Amino acid sequence: MLAPTPIHAHIGVSLRPRRWGPRTCSAIALGAVCMMHANGASADVSSWLSAGGGYGLKRNESTGSYADAASASFTLGVGSDPTKSFVVGGVLRSTTYFSLGTDLGLSARFATGGFARGQWGLALDAGPMWRSFGRGEYGRWPISAMAIGGAPWGLQLAVGGELFRVAGDDAQARGVVALLEIDFLRLTVTRQGATDRYWENPSPAGGRSPSARSRPLAGLLW
Repeated sequence: MLAPTPIHAHIGVSLRPRRWGPRTCSAIALGAVCMMHANGASADVSSWLSAGGGYGLKRNESTGSYADAASASFTLGVGSDPTKSFVVGGVLRSTTYFSLGTDLGLSARFATGGFARGQWGLALDAGPMWRSFGRGEYGRWPISAMAIGGAPWGLQLAVGGELFRVAGDDAQARGVVALLEIDFLRLTVTRQGATDRYWENPSPAGGRSPSARSRPLAGLLW
């Protein structure tokens, strides 16, 4: 191995390997994801980005009582071609209960085409969840499920809860939550159909679906 020359010393070049910290690695990973998303932007994909609030009940197995709290929820996800009758994807959901703490879940999403296209439709989310609050009395790794009714203009009503546990020796989780949300991508980039007469989306993601204009509730079940 060559020793540093006076030139190296003069210009301040270090021959030691650089060590990347956690923040730097996270930034690089995020940049790589964004680049991959940009490269695949021409693909026909559904996308979701919602925020909302509501109310929840969580059972404390140590006391045998339910704790209630107002909540705020945020969801981010992608799925298959929105012009199809049936859409499959995945979502990451964070729900904070203001007097308790935060739940973080990764779920599969099964949705009708109408839901994906920003019209009337239905969706079902289900998957494992991590609960940050308590010492295990509320459960730690339950299964979460959420049924979502979608309406035009990005509006949606979500009702769901948690049961069982998928790992650990904590208590079995039991809880319910109801949320009123707005999905900003169903409102904008994926929206098509009857709402075009009031605010036209000239180029909806995935292209136009033949059923989107066929009848007022087109896409509710397909």
